[in-house]
Formats: sequence, structure tokens, C-alpha cells
Amino acid sequence: MGWAIAIHGGAGAILESLTESHRVAVEAALPKLTEVGAAMLREGAAAVDAVERAVVALEECELFQAGRGSVLSAAGVHELEASLMDGPTGRAGAVCGLRTIRNPICLARQVLERTPHVFVGGQGAEDLGKAWDLERVPNEWFTTDRRLAELRRHLASDGQDGPHPATVGAVACDVHGHVAAATSTGGMTGKLPGRIGDAPLISAGTWADGRVAISCTGIGERFVLAGTARMVAARVELLGESIEQAATGVLNAMPPDSGGLLVVDTAGVVSLPFTSQGMYRGWATWAGDCGIGIGP
Repeated sequence: MGWAIAIHGGAGAILESLTESHRVAVEAALPKLTEVGAAMLREGAAAVDAVERAVVALEECELFQAGRGSVLSAAGVHELEASLMDGPTGRAGAVCGLRTIRNPICLARQVLERTPHVFVGGQGAEDLGKAWDLERVPNEWFTTDRRLAELRRHLASDGQDGPHPATVGAVACDVHGHVAAATSTGGMTGKLPGRIGDAPLISAGTWADGRVAISCTGIGERFVLAGTARMVAARVELLGESIEQAATGVLNAMPPDSGGLLVVDTAGVVSLPFTSQGMYRGWATWAGDCGIGIGP
């Protein structure tokens, strides 16, 4: 069977604030980041391993909004979130409220592997990361000059500036026809301390089962209320829709400009629809279909 992977680096009003230097940097980074998971799948790796490593690479790239380069809350701190789901087993791991875990997606994977739980947050999640020897960094390590400037503009405009493109994610199908999804984010610029978006919520921002895997990005509250990721999977399962029909149908039923998502099925078919102005994205498949995109 054929493998496939797709990644996203956030969706929103990207083109309004996209400088030429940032566009060049993003267009150079997206193929390399896509290849992280593609190389693994090409060698026979499991989909769940490929999406975890792809999201780690995105968390380490400060061009995008997760891990290093995450946005700041109204209190000027980073509170990170992530989730991961493995289609064949139906198991998932999710974390939120992280301040020192360098790669939140790795902690989400450990919650899946090492606990009977799905979702762990705050100090309890931090303590698990410490006990399991995951790499930790000072909270300010995640900060970049770009995100500081965004927060200052947001606060000066009484919240009218933003939200900025948020969330990274990956979906994959491996050579065995198994699928998985992973999502990670710093949240929303100027968010209330303690705010939780869709990225760590299984069924809202992330989903994988025996048919499809989905990772969402955009205005988190809208994806939470719509149960977007699970809704796409339900339309495939119950209505027999293709992944493109299901994904576009769910997005079009949400408020305009909500964002976008990635979806892959067990045949290695990918779809990357969005209703926002743009979505940072890249994809690659066993058949040689590959590419990147920012705008429509």
C-alpha cells in the first residue's frame, strides 16, 4: 500500500501580514519539514511515529506557532498544548498548560504510551515530563522577537490585532494502511491565562481511526464548538463521503474564515482544504505527488 504525509503550520489571515523575507523562509522550510515524515514512511515507519517526528520538527522551527516561536498569553507567558492519536489502536494522548516541556508532542505521545489516560494538563503534565526525563527549557526559550511584537500590538489594539496563524500538525498513512494525526500549538496571541483551544482536544482538533486521520488549525473556539475533526471522520464513516467532500462540507458549515485542516485516508489520499485566507502546508505521497502552499 502507498504512504502519504501532510503537514500544516497554521491557517488564518496569513497574506495580510506576510513579508517577503518570511515568505521566502517559509517556502524554504516547508519541503524540508515535510520530508522529515516522508523519509520515515518511505523506510516503513509507522504513521504514529512519522507524525510525532514531523511535529517535533515543526515545534523546533520558529517560523511556525508551536514550541519555539509560540505566541504569548496576555500575561506574557507561553502555555503550550498538543495531542496525538493512533488510528489502528484508537488510543490518544493530549497535554495542555505546559510551560517548560520543549516538545509538547513528545509528552502527548508518552501519555498515550505510559498512562491509562487521554488528557493531562498543567502542573501534573509538567511533573510527568520531568519524571520521564523529557527535555525541559525555561519558558522564555520559546519566545522570539516576532511573537513579542505581536503581543505588544495585540495589547495596544485592545485585542483587535490578530489572531495570528496558529497551530502546527501532521497526518500520515503508512505502508500498512494505518493512519495517525498529531497537533501542537502555543494557542492564541494575548489569550487569557489557562485558555485551552482545539489542538489538545481529541475530536475537535485531532482525530484518527481505522479510516481517516485529521489535524485542524485556525480559530480554536470554532473548532471546539463544531467538533470538527471527529465530524469529518463521521461523515466519511456514516455518509460514505470522500475525505475531500467530508472536510470541505464540515469547514463550509462553520463560520467564514475559521481555518483549515489536513485529512488522509488509509489508501494514502490526502486533502488540505481551508476557508481562511491561507494555510501553511506541505504534502508528499508514495506516488510522487508532493508540494507546498501558503495562499489559495
